[in-house]
Amino acid sequence: MMQPELPWYLQEDIVKSYESWYEGKGKRADILEKHLLKELLNHIGNVSSLLEVGAGTAHFTRWFESLGVRCIGLDFSPLMLREARKIWKGQLVRGDAHNLPFRDKTFDLVALITCMEYMPNPAYVLKEAGRVARQGILWGILNKWSLPTIRRRLQVMVGRNPFYRNARFYSILDAKRLLREAFDRISYRMMWSTTVYPRMLLVRRSKLPFGAFLGVALRFNSLVGR
Repeated sequence: MMQPELPWYLQEDIVKSYESWYEGKGKRADILEKHLLKELLNHIGNVSSLLEVGAGTAHFTRWFESLGVRCIGLDFSPLMLREARKIWKGQLVRGDAHNLPFRDKTFDLVALITCMEYMPNPAYVLKEAGRVARQGILWGILNKWSLPTIRRRLQVMVGRNPFYRNARFYSILDAKRLLREAFDRISYRMMWSTTVYPRMLLVRRSKLPFGAFLGVALRFNSLVGR
């Protein structure tokens, strides 16, 4: 009986080349995504501590730290964490997003950047992130309604692109539904926008829900029910 193929983040050859994507094919997307995330971070307010769940090679964790935020990166994959330690000397923890090894309200903010696509129970992951966050959540999503995501899904159908073989993509409507499910007793404000449009459109970011990257900022209004 054939053994199922390991997910890409547990395959050493893929993990070793992961970080190079940001300096090559993904450089434009990386710049645009960080511009949007910075705007959303400002929407949440003054953030001094941050946990990035699904930190991978700590690419975004390092960037958050460069903004003056005290950061910890958490990931399920020991291979990703090993690569992260080659680049960053900050604190990294191996753990499961569904059962975070931290006390309630440990961090000002929890960030989940393009990792929810691989989570078995996304609503529970959001709820767990909300448990350890005092101020809110910053969520980066590969947008289901974008042309790049449609292309990725077609590639998977013909046996290509192992990064997305087991991925689940979300739209803004999906995101709002999951947030309502996760935080049904918590008052919050949400801000969202999309970025990484085709170059020919000359659009940097927009509320039109078709950019390849969807950014969502969630700011808790109070601690009632938390």
